[in-house]
Amino acid sequence: MELTTIKEILLQKVQNNREEIVAAKIKGCLVDLNSRLSENSDIEWVSVSSPEGLEILRHSTSHLMAQAVKELYPEVKITIGPSIEDGFYYDFDYEKTFTAEELLKIEERMNSIVK
Repeated sequence: MELTTIKEILLQKVQNNREEIVAAKIKGCLVDLNSRLSENSDIEWVSVSSPEGLEILRHSTSHLMAQAVKELYPEVKITIGPSIEDGFYYDFDYEKTFTAEELLKIEERMNSIVK
C-alpha cells in the first residue's frame, strides 16, 4: 500500500465538518494529520469540540503566538507556554510589558501565519 497521510484520507472520506478535525487516533494512539499510514487501519477522528481536540488547538495556538511574538520582537526570550483548562498562556522574558497596540499587532501576525 502506498503511504497516505491522514489528511489525504480526511479530504477523501469526510464530507461534513471536515474543518473541525484536528487530529486522529490510529489503534488508540493520537496522531497528527500529517502522519502517514502504511497499512489499512480504522481511523477515529478527533474534533476540536472534543476535550483532546480542544487541548490540541490550545497547544498549537500557544506555539503560533510564540512564533508571532518572536517574529515581531526578536529580542524576546520564549519561556513557558502551556495550555490550561480554559485557554493557554505564554510567559515571555521581555524588558517591558506589551501594550494593547502590540497585542493587536501580535494577533494580526498570528492570523497572517495561519493563512
